[in-house]
Amino acid sequence: MKTIDLVVPCYNEEEGLEHFVLETNKVIESMPEYAFRYILVNDGSKDKTYLIMKKLAKQFSNVKYISFSRNFGKEAAMYAGLQHTTADYVVVMDADLQHPPTLFPQMVYALETEGYDVCATKRNEREGESKFRGIFSKLFFKISNKLTDTKMPYGAMDFRMMKRQVVDAILELAEVQRFSKGIFSWVGFNTKWISFKTVDRQLGQTTWKFSSLFRYAIDGITCFSVAPLRFTAIMGAIIFVIALIYIMITLIQTLFLGITTPGYVTTLCAVLFLGGITEMSIGILGEYIGRIYMETKDRPIYITKFSNFEDENNEKKE
Repeated sequence: MKTIDLVVPCYNEEEGLEHFVLETNKVIESMPEYAFRYILVNDGSKDKTYLIMKKLAKQFSNVKYISFSRNFGKEAAMYAGLQHTTADYVVVMDADLQHPPTLFPQMVYALETEGYDVCATKRNEREGESKFRGIFSKLFFKISNKLTDTKMPYGAMDFRMMKRQVVDAILELAEVQRFSKGIFSWVGFNTKWISFKTVDRQLGQTTWKFSSLFRYAIDGITCFSVAPLRFTAIMGAIIFVIALIYIMITLIQTLFLGITTPGYVTTLCAVLFLGGITEMSIGILGEYIGRIYMETKDRPIYITKFSNFEDENNEKKE
């Protein structure tokens, strides 16, 4: 019997976590030839998510949980879950049922029958999404694919099933500043993409705001590309050439035509333009230097406060 671990990051999922497990169990029961195990990761939730996890662990023997000492972010939660997996296949999914467990049979078929290493998902449509957010999402994927070597189809999601070899490869990338969508693409392997229509969550509220998504997009680009740094260098070269040409024109006008017009407006525009370029360049450099600073600290990606994996280890020792 092959095993499948379900890695589920959770942040303030008090209202929907139990419903998620019960609904997922219905799919699991239809696949008796596989042994499933939940790995629920509480990412420093402010509600009763941890208590719900403990309740589920007592109710179902295949529920394991990890609870962080504080909120470290979804990326850290996914990494922690992957670290604790031992199964033949590993699924990464959310607890809001926007990642439908009904796709499990199709994913297993892709890995076992069609020979893929990964079966990943992408959304082709999402209910209730604003046009502005949809445009921003498409723009991110287009820019990311042009600036980086890690190509991702539009709508790529974290929801996927992976073979053990793929998970082991991902765990070798122990960087603190993580962008899992890029990491999943960077490690390679033969991937099958399946698309589906996502719906609004039935219980609870999303914790992703536009500002969070914007920072996430910046992380995605800066984690896998130095193109912004090259952009500042190219802009500097272009401005230098333009300034040199302008100086030559001014000298010719002054020496041969006798034009000595001060040109206050031109000077003001040039100063403001150059000042803006300088500030932008410093900001881009600061973003990369900040990442270097965080990586050199060598801090742990997460800190565990509670876990019932310790109980499992004690049982094995006994």
